[in-house]
Amino acid sequence: MNTVSVPVNEPRLLETFLALLRFNTPSRHEKPATDFCADYLRNLGFTITFDDAGEKVGGNASNLFAFKAGTVVGAPPIFFSSHLDTVEATPNIEISVIDGVVRSVSDTILGADDTSGVAPILEAMTFLAESGEAHGDIQVILTICEEIGLVGAKQIDPANIKARYGFVLDGGPPMGGVTITAPSQNNLRVRVVGKPSHAGGSPELGINAIAAAASAIHFIKQGRIDPETTANIGTIQGGTARNIVPAEAFIVAEARSRDNEKLAKQTAHMVEIFEREATAIGARAEIEVEEGYRTYRLNADDPVIGIAQTAAKTCGYPFALRESGGGSDANIFNALGVPTCVLACGMQAIHTHDEFCEVADLVKSAAWVVEIVRVARRFSS
Repeated sequence: MNTVSVPVNEPRLLETFLALLRFNTPSRHEKPATDFCADYLRNLGFTITFDDAGEKVGGNASNLFAFKAGTVVGAPPIFFSSHLDTVEATPNIEISVIDGVVRSVSDTILGADDTSGVAPILEAMTFLAESGEAHGDIQVILTICEEIGLVGAKQIDPANIKARYGFVLDGGPPMGGVTITAPSQNNLRVRVVGKPSHAGGSPELGINAIAAAASAIHFIKQGRIDPETTANIGTIQGGTARNIVPAEAFIVAEARSRDNEKLAKQTAHMVEIFEREATAIGARAEIEVEEGYRTYRLNADDPVIGIAQTAAKTCGYPFALRESGGGSDANIFNALGVPTCVLACGMQAIHTHDEFCEVADLVKSAAWVVEIVRVARRFSS
């Protein structure tokens, strides 16, 4: 069964979605979308506040917090969240809507990650305002700089969260999918230091930093390590000219796992190999390890999951629990002590120029948000 129990205004929702897509909002440049959403929610009766995240991370906008007091005594306060930045810029984007599918027809991503989460939240809040339905306290949290490492959410003061349970719209379809766990991530920044010399006149006097880095990369276990652990060498730079033995090489890498012991083991392995291979040719490796974010795991019987599940079944969506290999702002919200799950929304083929979104999925997402509000207003825990 695949029904929608809420009469979503599809043309209005699509118009909102397209308006958001036309903003060019890579990380640290979210202000057009932030202003749009603030005005939109303010007109629905939400109180709007911002934190100082933009100033802290060098951006032109900050995290947006919108709050509307509830009319149901005892209902748990809840929040809905999506991020406003896209993984890359979308200047002069051209968009097509053909047979209910929205695509970019210019040489850019579409930006459905995470506009396909933002637009349904706005439409759901509009429906609730227009219908006058009773609800508990509702908060909308729209973050910046998610795509560069959850940087915006990391700046959130827990005092700004006015909810007991959270729902982040930042997963792919089908509707009814709920992410209950995501990995911890460690970032590695490696500087391999060798010795320069003339590549033609005295190569034997040099120590090739790129060669040391390449040797290390060869021996490091990468890709899928096990079902819950991954590792990746992301970028490598080095050298100054073709005729100079390179004195430095710089590598950015990462490791992730939903098991912190496995993450520690993989990280230690990567550090050890870089140091070993550098030392083997007389170079040295200087390595910084930084925690990106921490894992979380929700249980099937947790209230936040129960609310999402009941609402999905009411909408007729096949409910499914998911385990993710990628982080989201839900990692941060859970670390702050607010049980938060990730809901499926309409984004598909994300982070590629083939990205697309089906209008039907936007409608389903908005309906799911409304049903979550309805379930929460009669929920007790």
